Amino acid sequence: MLVCAPFPPRLDARHGGRATAQLLRRLAERNDIALLCLRRGDEEGVDPALARHCELVEEVPLPPLSRQLSHFAAWGTGMLRGRPPWATDCRSTGYANRLRELVVSWKPSVVEIHLQAMAQYVETLAQANVGTILVEYDPGSAWADEVRGLTAGPRRLARSAEVAAWRRYERATRPRFDAIVVFAERDVAAVEPTAGGTPVVRISLAVDVPERPLDPEGSEPPRIVFVGGFAHPPNVDAAVWLATRVFPRVLERVPAARLDLVGQEPVAEVRALAGGPVSVHASVPEVTPYVDRAAVVAAPIRIGGSMRMKVLDALAAGKALVATPRAAEGVDAIDGEHYLVAESEDELVDALARLLLDRELRRALGERARAWALENLGWDRGTEAFERLYDAVAEAR
Repeated sequence: MLVCAPFPPRLDARHGGRATAQLLRRLAERNDIALLCLRRGDEEGVDPALARHCELVEEVPLPPLSRQLSHFAAWGTGMLRGRPPWATDCRSTGYANRLRELVVSWKPSVVEIHLQAMAQYVETLAQANVGTILVEYDPGSAWADEVRGLTAGPRRLARSAEVAAWRRYERATRPRFDAIVVFAERDVAAVEPTAGGTPVVRISLAVDVPERPLDPEGSEPPRIVFVGGFAHPPNVDAAVWLATRVFPRVLERVPAARLDLVGQEPVAEVRALAGGPVSVHASVPEVTPYVDRAAVVAAPIRIGGSMRMKVLDALAAGKALVATPRAAEGVDAIDGEHYLVAESEDELVDALARLLLDRELRRALGERARAWALENLGWDRGTEAFERLYDAVAEAR
């Protein structure tokens, strides 16, 4: 199988792409895997722990992202042609050429393309007799439309153009695959209307469960932590809502509380949240120390789809977790037993304040979450589900 990715998969990634690395490492232990990924000059390469299990690993260089006018002009031109900004950032003639060459020389049974921004490369495979699978982590037009609903003025016009580009792009790419994988039921409904008859298969996201749990109580002063890749608008919305609306009300009940926002590449809107009891920790080498010292992990996601690695990680680490229903999409853990679900702002404030004030409740939730994760969150079932899909796609060819 040949895997295409928009970044070098790493087991220590500070964004949701860590799921790609974990999945590929498991698959490469049992299958012949080649990996072809894009790599910007400021990114680390493919994780050696993954690379040594692969038959072939190649990285196609891209220049660092620019904030110059020419970059925004490229986005505008791309959207006029039906390519959303992220797809434009991932467009590479060199990558397309190398993909075409590998399909001929390495002769994969299946090409699996990870994330929508890379779906454009299905065009390169049009003449190849190879099965194709798209793995969608968070359908673009769905979250882009929700972000548009939260904006106003000139920014809303820009978001409207992005939504239109995503929809055009999805209609052009999805029907050309032999199968599409999603991780939550919400995503099945979001993808099927533009899949053109391509089967949409749901496979539950998994996570590597660490050998040892983190501190279920956290340290003093009591902290809430939110972890997210801040290049993704749903995480930006969650951080802003948590810091500006929810946390001030928590402080009224727990004056000693602190809030840590930890994530990759925080945009200006997130950096501006820092001050007083709110700290923004940008692109840290390791998020574990921040999660370990936290009393509560918050996942206040309001928009977007898919399952969330941050939720699975908190459960696997044995931490007290408060999540919105959107953040907990697809998770079979039980509200009140393994974590707390909070749908409204009032419920989120109540749940966070309650846990900050109750060490025993934090410990009990964390310990039960850890036990549930050990039983339910490993990659074995997910790996087998992917392998059954590969067999079906390859045999159909």
